[in-house]
Amino acid sequence: MINQIRISGYLLAACASLTVTMAHAVDDSKDRGKSVSDAEFMQAVKESFLTENPNDFKRFQDPTLTTCNQTQDQPSPKQASEILQRERSSIQLPKNGQYMGDWKQGKIWVEGAHGGRIGFPGFADADHPSKPNGANCYACHAVDPNFPQNGNMGPSLTNYGKLRGQGAAIVKYTYEKIYNAKSFVPCSLMPRYGAGEGHLLTAEQVADITAFLLHPDSPVNNPKQETVAEAAHH
Repeated sequence: MINQIRISGYLLAACASLTVTMAHAVDDSKDRGKSVSDAEFMQAVKESFLTENPNDFKRFQDPTLTTCNQTQDQPSPKQASEILQRERSSIQLPKNGQYMGDWKQGKIWVEGAHGGRIGFPGFADADHPSKPNGANCYACHAVDPNFPQNGNMGPSLTNYGKLRGQGAAIVKYTYEKIYNAKSFVPCSLMPRYGAGEGHLLTAEQVADITAFLLHPDSPVNNPKQETVAEAAHH
């Protein structure tokens, strides 16, 4: 039997939620799809990920995640309304009150994969607390056409600002969507970068990413640059 629970958090700082699989040596097909209790799930997580800080696991004990897990990401209309109201209340602006920050800094955060991973300090896969977190957007999205690789779980964001413009409404929407995607889609697979227990990004970082997606000078909204090899070939 294989049981799967979807975690709408950012355990590995990925752009989508992770699926934690619990495999048991049971061949009886009638057990397939059997739900896993919260206690069983947390036991599996704690056995799988080592940490010196028990607070690392608080990110899984959240009313929104509990509802999404229990309903397999299909909350009732009442539950969905409760999630949206709760998650909307989490959104905050940067200290300067601006939705758009520095797109050049945003490029750094979008490409950065550091942050959100559980592990003992010193392990190869652990994140050093002195380094700033990144969003690891390329795990799920195409963004800058010059970036060498990308995932495709999420929609392409290339030409995001070119297609949508830089009007006040789209700027606000983009910032809030990055800050907390669950304030728009109750059980969105996208991490709540600015919200939740131990939020991954600061409000200022979210504003920088917003600028990276929307600013007309950002490479996101400009043609792909030729590499040296491509130029030589021509």
